[in-house]
Amino acid sequence: MRTKVRTTYLELGPKDEFLPKKGYRERLVVKEVENDIYLNFVFFAGVGLPWRWYSRLRWTIEEWEEYFSSGRVKTFLCFDSARLTGYYELEFDENNDTEIKFLGVFPRYLGKGLGGMLLSHAVDSARNCKAERIWLHTCTNDSDAALGNYIARGFRIFREEEGYEDVPGKDDLTELVSGFFNRYIERFNDTD
Repeated sequence: MRTKVRTTYLELGPKDEFLPKKGYRERLVVKEVENDIYLNFVFFAGVGLPWRWYSRLRWTIEEWEEYFSSGRVKTFLCFDSARLTGYYELEFDENNDTEIKFLGVFPRYLGKGLGGMLLSHAVDSARNCKAERIWLHTCTNDSDAALGNYIARGFRIFREEEGYEDVPGKDDLTELVSGFFNRYIERFNDTD
């Protein structure tokens, strides 16, 4: 379905004041994990399907491999009381700019204040990796709370765009997800 989408790009520079969500270090445990095509797909789909994240659902196995082969991507899992509640990916470039590529909590944990805490951890992780500038984007298909969360943490808007996207419907999303698993299983079976 063709949908009008407004995309907002936000950044946090080295001198910008970061306003972390209170209690995030005490409440959440965040662990960096090795990038894995299968697991990253599951996290992407598990967090993003309610918001119709679909970009990576169309990726081939080779596109996933190429993305991770750069060595510029780090994946982090978020735990609250030993429950896996969400994840984020950071992508680093040669200028020490870091994009928070994807960030979110699984649907059953929405509305519990974890998004601000997870974002606070993501900023910490990026800064621990010597990020000069941290940036991200959100759009009108995303959670209504996303943009407010980013601004509340000190991010500034640096660009906005409007355009039309072909956003898959529920049946199309289901087909894209099952298509990935079929490709993955075929690839796995070919290695036997």
